[in-house]
Amino acid sequence: MKRPFALMFALCLLAAGCREPDPFSAEARANLDTRREADGSVLVLDTRGNWRFFSSAIGAEVNREAQGLRPPGTAGSWTEYWRAGFSELRASQEHPERYFALALDLRRRSGLPDLPKESIGP
Repeated sequence: MKRPFALMFALCLLAAGCREPDPFSAEARANLDTRREADGSVLVLDTRGNWRFFSSAIGAEVNREAQGLRPPGTAGSWTEYWRAGFSELRASQEHPERYFALALDLRRRSGLPDLPKESIGP
């Protein structure tokens, strides 16, 4: 009886450890290349390493959505999640349009419906 429990526990730990952090979370932003602006705000730079992180993390979230899983955090829907994430990118990301285009392209390739225009715009 202990063996199935231990195996299940190990699989849960493995799955939890392999999941990328939500790309729009403070946890994710703490490990990115940034620059402090004159007004004190922090700009997330559009570096090769940041692009790799966001590409992978956004792709993982699109895959979760395509599988019918719930959005991370407290978002009530995926549309709400993407709207909040795009808003965060717009406020803190160098060249946010690249990341918007990536998310929209990956969603289309996964067969997900287009997001309402207000999800993307200010």
